[in-house]
Amino acid sequence: MEVVSKVFTKDDKEEDLSRRASKGTVRLRFVLFVFVLVAFRRAKLVRYNVRTRCCYYDYRYQRKLSTKMAEDPKCEVCQKPAPQKCSGCHAVHYCSREHQKAAWVIHRKVCKPFKICEDEALGRCLIATKPLKPGDVIIKEDPLIWGPSQMTVPVCLGCGVALTNKTARPCQKCGWPMCSDICQNSPSHIPECSYTINRGDKVSIKNFNIPHPSYQCITVLRCLYQKQFLSNVWNKIKLLESHCKARQLTPSYQQDKRQVVEFIRRFFKIDTFSEEEILKVCGIVMINAHEVPLNEPPHIAIYETTSMLEHSCRANCAKSFTSKGGVLVSAGTHIEKGEHLSICYTDPLWGTPNRRHHLWETKFFWCNCSRCSDPTEFGTYFSAVRCQENDCKGYLLPKSFQEDTDSNARWYCDVCQSSTSSIIVHETLDNIGRQLDMMPKGILNICRAFLRENDKYLSPNHYYFTDVKFALCQLPSSEKTTNIYRPIIIISPMLNSLCAN
Repeated sequence: MEVVSKVFTKDDKEEDLSRRASKGTVRLRFVLFVFVLVAFRRAKLVRYNVRTRCCYYDYRYQRKLSTKMAEDPKCEVCQKPAPQKCSGCHAVHYCSREHQKAAWVIHRKVCKPFKICEDEALGRCLIATKPLKPGDVIIKEDPLIWGPSQMTVPVCLGCGVALTNKTARPCQKCGWPMCSDICQNSPSHIPECSYTINRGDKVSIKNFNIPHPSYQCITVLRCLYQKQFLSNVWNKIKLLESHCKARQLTPSYQQDKRQVVEFIRRFFKIDTFSEEEILKVCGIVMINAHEVPLNEPPHIAIYETTSMLEHSCRANCAKSFTSKGGVLVSAGTHIEKGEHLSICYTDPLWGTPNRRHHLWETKFFWCNCSRCSDPTEFGTYFSAVRCQENDCKGYLLPKSFQEDTDSNARWYCDVCQSSTSSIIVHETLDNIGRQLDMMPKGILNICRAFLRENDKYLSPNHYYFTDVKFALCQLPSSEKTTNIYRPIIIISPMLNSLCAN
């Protein structure tokens, strides 16, 4: 009996361990899925301090490094042959640990795993000076300037949180609504507060439920304040791209003339800045500001070094934000030495036509990155529609999305080679897009019905389907036993497709 009991106990334990391992695998896959979901959702939060006196010195230092690296490495301290290089940037060398420690006080200010370079097409850009692994922190900096978005409900100008009639407390000095006495004395509130005091009348805002036009000029005004009183910050802001000439033909340029320039001059009674200066700052904010999702609504911020990261729809870097509004840029993939560092300026979960059009309208360039240059988007068929020829299982795509801006462009089937006018394709996509916009995404059956009805028109990985599938993953299920498995079932085919390509 004792032997039988021992054998039975051993088998029982093995079964129990097997069952636990199975559950652990499922939980691990679910955790991995959640991380992927968060990464995808953060990827859309698409842009930009080195301590004050370091900017010009850093740039000059990096240029100096680029020429020195081509020569035989010499110790930064004694100029003797140096076999050891700094592990942080791989850009400077030392003959011994003692010399590396002695130089660290100065070198730590400019020790970064990248160098700043000039490119004819890109302007200033960042290039890796050493191999980087996924997760390696590349940039960590505080904003030069932050402020509310141009179109926003009244928010606290100290922390950015949305206000209501109950929570708003007018600043005793200027009248701008704030959330607390602490925010009323916040350094970030000084620019608009001082300009309002000089104006002579306090601000009075009563309606907190709709966007207020007074907030359109706040971030621009904060930039202009730096020109008057903090030249070290202004010298960094003015170097950023504004695309003034390209913007002159856009509706946003005319809107900035009417609603920002005139408001600053008439409401604040400021004649210190010319119209050209104000419009240039409007362009700098439009091109370089990042949406920071720390509060609701999100605020915007401009970062010095992060603004030099170039764009790619298949970016090798990822952004996240600290609780105090700083930005963290880390490697998203393996990055080789000499490779350009990039982030995505637009929503990576949009299709190629939408991404390229959005970048043209907001950043004034047509994207020709590796993803936009491949109609299949690395074999995912993320923007493809189904061929409607009888019994054909193929997908329609243009030969090139660069040519798809032409009204005469055509989309071709990858199986039967039949073609369809791009106008017809885009009309179909617009109709489905309107249907998606009007659809309540919080109802499970409606989401499933949308997927069924449009399966005959769209590829399985189409960006419209991806949008709905992410919504489905976050909905509660009436089927309790499958609730935890549903996100994995929904998302696995798409992740498998991405991993395979």
